[in-house]
Amino acid sequence: MPCYMTAEEIKMRKDNPQTYVTDRIQGELYKGTLGLNLIGTYETMSKIDRNKIISRFKEVYQPNNMILGIVGNANLNKIIEFAEKNFGNTKGEIPKVKFSINNNEKIEKRNGIDQANLIFAYHVPLSQDPQSYTAEVLNTILAGGMSSRLFSEIREKRNLAYGVKGESNINKFFAYNTIYVGTKKENVEEVKRLILEEFKKVSENLTEKELSQVKEQLIGNHKISMEDSQIQLFNLISDELNGDAREFYEFEKKIKQVKLEDVKKMAKIKNYSFFALVPE
Repeated sequence: MPCYMTAEEIKMRKDNPQTYVTDRIQGELYKGTLGLNLIGTYETMSKIDRNKIISRFKEVYQPNNMILGIVGNANLNKIIEFAEKNFGNTKGEIPKVKFSINNNEKIEKRNGIDQANLIFAYHVPLSQDPQSYTAEVLNTILAGGMSSRLFSEIREKRNLAYGVKGESNINKFFAYNTIYVGTKKENVEEVKRLILEEFKKVSENLTEKELSQVKEQLIGNHKISMEDSQIQLFNLISDELNGDAREFYEFEKKIKQVKLEDVKKMAKIKNYSFFALVPE
């Protein structure tokens, strides 16, 4: 039953073009296991049995590979008691994912879809690098909402797409920014050209005023996220996984420290990955 359900989930993700290109871009960015889809393939699912699941569980799901996160009005002494009782001091070597950086472009055709879905991606500094905040700022300038440069250029000025959005996927061992656009098949190359052109413009004409506005946007969104305890918990755990949970409370300070010249320098990208799913 589990393998059947996973196979159906693989089909579901493939049936959604936007989800599909988002899944596929990591394979154009990395070689090795990181380039594979996390959910697996029909082939890998068919080879999984009970013994393999138990073996993998014992290998990975160990106390020294877990993080306990609690947000809210809680008794610290009871939390410590619970953690010491249930987590203990179990030791063991956690397997590391083996991969290498790649840059590749691919266009895939498919029957039964009306819109082209494309995703542009580029490597950025890892989470523990101060320049990772520069990467977040750059992503917001280019595709972070309706006030972003690419949203304005591609959708509002040229009417080439409805959906334009960016995302930062910055972790301890790998990090990249993406720009997604849903457009017509005949517009794919033009949209790609506009994305590259906008990077060049940012590297040449970004102003302190625009940078300041984007910083305020990021800081404002961060403050809003802190109002929801569940989101705050998720962000704290994410920051701990990628370095130190205390970084969550340093976000505003780190964003304000991002320098104009660093953003302009990062915008001078030389390598990138690109994947598009287009109608047959």
